[in-house]
Amino acid sequence: MIIKSAQDIGKIVKEARKKQNFTQVQLAQLSNVGTRFLSDLENGKPTCEIDKVIKVLANLGIKLEVNNG
Repeated sequence: MIIKSAQDIGKIVKEARKKQNFTQVQLAQLSNVGTRFLSDLENGKPTCEIDKVIKVLANLGIKLEVNNG
């Protein structure tokens, strides 16, 4: 999938979280972030801290790749 917005990342995170049967509280604890942060991320807030986003993605098993082509 090509990511074009923060909303795209939020949708991916929310779908993966639900598919893996995590609550927001569980995933937030696992990722060492707050539940407010996770809610903001899932809702596509564009100012979410990238290091925290990467932690959440990693805990869901989502790879983040950059293709310069």
